[in-house]
Amino acid sequence: MANIRAVIIEDHNLTRVGIRSCLNEQKNIQVVGDAETAAAGLELLQNTKPDIAIVDIDLPDMDGIALVQRFRQSMPPETAAQTKIIMLTSFSHEKMVLAAFASGADSYCVKTIKFELLLEALYMTYEGYSWIDPVIARIVLKHIRQLKIPTVKLNIAQTVPIFALDPEQASILEANPLTEREMEVLELIVQGFTNQEIANKLYISMGSVKVYVRSILNKLSASHRTQAAIIALRAGLLN
Repeated sequence: MANIRAVIIEDHNLTRVGIRSCLNEQKNIQVVGDAETAAAGLELLQNTKPDIAIVDIDLPDMDGIALVQRFRQSMPPETAAQTKIIMLTSFSHEKMVLAAFASGADSYCVKTIKFELLLEALYMTYEGYSWIDPVIARIVLKHIRQLKIPTVKLNIAQTVPIFALDPEQASILEANPLTEREMEVLELIVQGFTNQEIANKLYISMGSVKVYVRSILNKLSASHRTQAAIIALRAGLLN
């Protein structure tokens, strides 16, 4: 794997230094800078154009969502798109979790994530995939069920719709909708269960679970389980 250039934008000094230290121990990751405010973070992003930016959503001078939006608006689209965003949020504030999910970031982690999982999220995000923390998936799913409306109003500058399905995905699902059993499996995927745990919960074989998962990925045009979970949550597929 090529050398990954990363930046960290996080106002909590201990968290920022800890992430930087751990990332710098990896042979193929180079932390090219860090910042503790959104203003400094925006300048850092514009100057370094990193492969990965780990951004805290709750910065003191501007929330992480606005920061990412300003960065993307300030750069040519093709340049801005080269920087993948991992959004960090606190799972104790549900509105912030929803804001992180709705922000359009590439991946979503809670701040209490173990470093091994953050590293997994970083590598997957660099490869062009999305990574979503099961904690965030559960909170988003709970709110979708409670609200049952097409948008979630967040305490940020604008209301961000989280129910959205790509036209191609929609046409595929319309022609070949998920079965009742596939919906059951999908819900458990969203909640972060492994194939073995899904098999145990539904009293089916591992082989059957793999068949259902493969079918779900095909119907959602997803390349892996995490992407399927994000598509399902954003599209409001689960009641």
